[in-house]
Amino acid sequence: MRVVVKLVRSSEDTRAIADEATRRAGVPASYAAAVSATWHALVLHCADASACDAAMAKMRQASGVYEAVDVDGRKHRAVM
Repeated sequence: MRVVVKLVRSSEDTRAIADEATRRAGVPASYAAAVSATWHALVLHCADASACDAAMAKMRQASGVYEAVDVDGRKHRAVM
């Protein structure tokens, strides 16, 4: 599931952003793209939709890390 997050503190360290998301979400996360220094797109690698919902809930509870955590609703070109 692709999500967008708004960081409390700006960062451009893609590895640190993905590592922190993995720790907070409890599922593997990979970095996808930057929108700005505070807004970043990540991919949560979950077993199913309910696991991703739980991972997002954990991220939203991470006080001091994320101002916002939402499903990325933008359309993306399929990768073959």
